[in-house]
Amino acid sequence: MALNINGTTGISGVDGSVSAPAVTGTDSNTGITFPSADTIKFSTGGVERMSITNSGVIGVGGKALQVVQNQYSTQTSVNSTSYVDTGLTATITPSSSSSKVLVMAWLHVTTSLFASPYNVYGWGFNLVRGSTEIKTGDTGQYYQSIADNDISYTVFNQPHIAIYLDTPNTTSSTTYKIQGKESDVNANLTINASSQKSEMILIEVAA
Repeated sequence: MALNINGTTGISGVDGSVSAPAVTGTDSNTGITFPSADTIKFSTGGVERMSITNSGVIGVGGKALQVVQNQYSTQTSVNSTSYVDTGLTATITPSSSSSKVLVMAWLHVTTSLFASPYNVYGWGFNLVRGSTEIKTGDTGQYYQSIADNDISYTVFNQPHIAIYLDTPNTTSSTTYKIQGKESDVNANLTINASSQKSEMILIEVAA
């Protein structure tokens, strides 16, 4: 294809490749390429580093492309033996179906019970993408050992942390959320007691 230079289109006619870009300086394998319609690619050392399409900017090489942060301060109580929503959630729209999403969540939790002695109680959390459980997270147990049927036991403001690298394989809006449960209906799991705040951060990372 011939190289065209005129006052209307400027320089046109050469697409180039990642290893031999169409527009370069004195370094022949570093520059700009036009591989297809509505697409521009940038390369250094003959390796693609960034692509711009009509869908947006896509980085290459493990770079963070976007960050979504959501802080949740509403107090929520969980009194269920199966997983239910805690209220901590965040939504991200990946710019590429090959991107990964790093999920980081901090959950402030208070557990309490009013029950007979010598029983063991447990709680747990999991990470959900949409309606699909993708990771079972922090779990634990506590017990009542005082011989009085009306004694209460409370574990106050335990911090629970979830970190997970997910591959959603989509460019659609994707919601992540933390769910929690209690193993006994006599116990309560409270999120953000005493004005505490929980937080979720989603980072899209180029694969």
